Amino acid sequence: MMKKVYLFLVLIISCWGCQDMKVGYLKAENAGYLPNELEVRKTLDPEEDAVRMANEAPWVTQKIQGVLGTSPLLFEFVSVKASEGGDAEIFKKEITVRGGGVMELPLYTELPEGRYVVTLKVSNDGYSELLSDVYTFVVK
Repeated sequence: MMKKVYLFLVLIISCWGCQDMKVGYLKAENAGYLPNELEVRKTLDPEEDAVRMANEAPWVTQKIQGVLGTSPLLFEFVSVKASEGGDAEIFKKEITVRGGGVMELPLYTELPEGRYVVTLKVSNDGYSELLSDVYTFVVK
């Protein structure tokens, strides 16, 4: 009888220990860009933008900082708030989010002048965080 009790306890403990546990982690409380704003010029200056024009380089942000987690970290565009004459629909078509949270707009953008405040989502296997109003593009 005692053997059956021990066997039953071992079975219960084994089943209890076999629960699925999430692997990894994601911490984004301190996520942000430095600087957190980019001025996009619709009319390029031949002197100031000479290298950009020669290479047809798009407008690119820095990598995001303060995001810790198990690789791979995936970044995706969630939404944009347009103000001061901005057009959110055009922005959604033009924005590209790359690895490390790097965002990119084309060199010759169709965006009207205005402010565009971006919200991103960072995720990995089993976790995700919303990064609200994390970056601002100012189109002039």
